Amino acid sequence: MKICDSFLRFVILLFISSFHVWNCVETPLNHDLSHSELEPDTLVINDISGSNYRVAPSLGSNERLYVGNKNGIDVPLSLIKIGSGYWNYSFDSTITIDSLRFILYSNDSLLSEVSTPKLFYSPDTQFNENNSTYLDFIDFSFSDWSDLGQANIKVNTDTTDTSSSYTYTELIWNVDTLLASLSDTLDSNLVRTFAIQLANSDSNFIELFSEEATQGDKDPKIIMYYRRTITSSDSTLIDTNSATIYSDGDLSIIDPSGIEPYLNKLGLSNGLGLRSVLNISFNEASLPEGSIIRSGNLILNSDTSLTPVNYNIIIDPLDSDTSVVDSVSIYSSDPYDAIGYPYRVSSDSENGVYVIQIKNILQNISLGNESNIGFKLLANEKNDPFESAWFDFQTGTSPKLEIIYVAN
Repeated sequence: MKICDSFLRFVILLFISSFHVWNCVETPLNHDLSHSELEPDTLVINDISGSNYRVAPSLGSNERLYVGNKNGIDVPLSLIKIGSGYWNYSFDSTITIDSLRFILYSNDSLLSEVSTPKLFYSPDTQFNENNSTYLDFIDFSFSDWSDLGQANIKVNTDTTDTSSSYTYTELIWNVDTLLASLSDTLDSNLVRTFAIQLANSDSNFIELFSEEATQGDKDPKIIMYYRRTITSSDSTLIDTNSATIYSDGDLSIIDPSGIEPYLNKLGLSNGLGLRSVLNISFNEASLPEGSIIRSGNLILNSDTSLTPVNYNIIIDPLDSDTSVVDSVSIYSSDPYDAIGYPYRVSSDSENGVYVIQIKNILQNISLGNESNIGFKLLANEKNDPFESAWFDFQTGTSPKLEIIYVAN
């Protein structure tokens, strides 16, 4: 009987303990709103306005150098700054410098010596690859520069290919006469600046590789050919060699002042220096308090007759309020400051329609963490600077913002 009572008490205690443990297990809260049982709502905002403004183009990060005119955009010159390496060879008594060759590269197989640009040299003309624009070269003249004439052409082919297919073209200038100036290592103000300009009307546009295009292979450069005399007690050897001095910076100067943008369209262009500001009617009170935004798509319809395929654009929320900027002036620097990371996003189009996800900034505006001052639109720097994107604000194609949200 005692054994039965003990067993019964054990069973009862086990049941109570199990019930207590089971009763204390918490059901986790579901924070994944994409699976929330709350029904999402949609807000469509059509109250969007925009305006154009222009900033002097700066193409220091572009992978090409240009001279000439394309799509009405004028490029009067390109500048190349050569580095300071190896020039002390001229002071080495064991070295004899035989020749100097300045070389630029192109992928134009039809480029001829008649159509090559002219090369100029200046030991004291400064430029900033990141900031210099055509505004710094108004009334510019080559009168104080050394004129080195046009280039010799060398067309290269793939020697491993039985068909000897074209690979690239070299533009080569003999710059032996500049040795004394280039090798003046005592002049602290020496900048070794070269420039190219169209030589005649036989060519209206030339495209070359910049230092950003390759890993040294086709960078602008000077090749120094030299002999080193090696003398020992019983012999003298002549070692023939070469040294390469690469570009320290390069820049195409684009002058867009002769082109007027479309007045009835929003436009973006690196070559025109064209950017835009969008004002979207959205603020902290646009959604119910505490709403969680699942998606926020800004939809822009481009004019496909004027906008190339794969033209990438960037949107960036403004960081501070700016006084009214007119669309006629060309500013030396961008008057609009933007927030950047983590809200700056880029987008390609699909069939001419840009769908740009700006959920993060909209969520923080809705929560009161950010202010909606406006949005800057600009062209990605990797786009062809001579192409543009244009957007309509007409009925049926005007921009709109579609927000899908869940109200708590």
